[in-house]
Amino acid sequence: MRMTSSSVQLDQDGFWPFLESAGWGSADMTPLGTDMGLRRYYRLMTGEGTALLMDMSRAGILENGLESYIRVADFFRECGIQTPHIYAYDVEQGLAVIEDFGDISFGTARRDGTSSEEIYQKATDILIQLRQSAQTNSLGLKLYEEMAIRKRLAQFVEYYMPVAAGRATTKADQVEFQNILAEIEKTLPPCPMGVCHADFHLENLMWCPEHKGHKSDGHRGEGYGVIDFQDSFWGPLPYDLLNCLEDARQSVPEDIKEQMKARYCEGMGVLEKQAFDAWYVYMSAHFHCRVIGLFIKFAREGRGREFLTHIPRLQGYLKKNLQNPILAPLKEFMDRHKVSFDIDVSKNI
Repeated sequence: MRMTSSSVQLDQDGFWPFLESAGWGSADMTPLGTDMGLRRYYRLMTGEGTALLMDMSRAGILENGLESYIRVADFFRECGIQTPHIYAYDVEQGLAVIEDFGDISFGTARRDGTSSEEIYQKATDILIQLRQSAQTNSLGLKLYEEMAIRKRLAQFVEYYMPVAAGRATTKADQVEFQNILAEIEKTLPPCPMGVCHADFHLENLMWCPEHKGHKSDGHRGEGYGVIDFQDSFWGPLPYDLLNCLEDARQSVPEDIKEQMKARYCEGMGVLEKQAFDAWYVYMSAHFHCRVIGLFIKFAREGRGREFLTHIPRLQGYLKKNLQNPILAPLKEFMDRHKVSFDIDVSKNI
């Protein structure tokens, strides 16, 4: 099939020729809304069962679009990570019919009473399985430094710093911020690298204890499903674990954080564990600086003031990070520029 890099947003009427050819033309279709990216989902229901129509027509084709989704889904399944079975797809249109893992995410299960320890243990075990099964970049994934999420670290200076320091920022501020991070990185031991999901948090892990895999492909599930993995990259191993344990949207008890970090690192040698811990702190600062800027950006653009409610949690993560000697140059930067992590951002947006 011809591949293009263009993207054309389809309306619902445009879905039916694809659904007819895929054998789902008689299904009832219920919209499930969009995610924070460019994907839209619809539940397809027939007398024989359900599936999801995934519309990625707005996400492009070749980069972070349906082709990437299919490649990573296949790769994760080869690693023993449960991803939705893909029943039918059209790469050129950006449409796919995929397995329906239901509506209960790990986050929903936690809110409904499943113990935090059980939830985070399963999430951590998924990451252990991925680390052990994907020790080389055989899929040719992009490096973290090449990813948009790394480039968006600039959002901290562009969006958070003006509010927290009470002044407009300059290009010189941005250059200094990036140079300090680069200098810190040079002091760290060699980075433990691996395949990173890129958005590994409880809402992208589906809790489906009755799931036994798709009957036609012979695999048997383990009571979970991983979604939203198409932006996977090859990068610092701590990235996914800290994303899960230091989620911007929900707090994790400190004892569970420590238990899960110890669980993930079980079997590592002393030097390997020291490197992991150092990069965990460094990547945590990366992650929270980017997200705190992103949430303010969303609020300024009218894309959701509700994200501002999570700013205090992110400020808390960063305040703790900056107490670590590894990040002393970054703390000095924040202090010198009077960047506050106690300010109520919502009053200034």
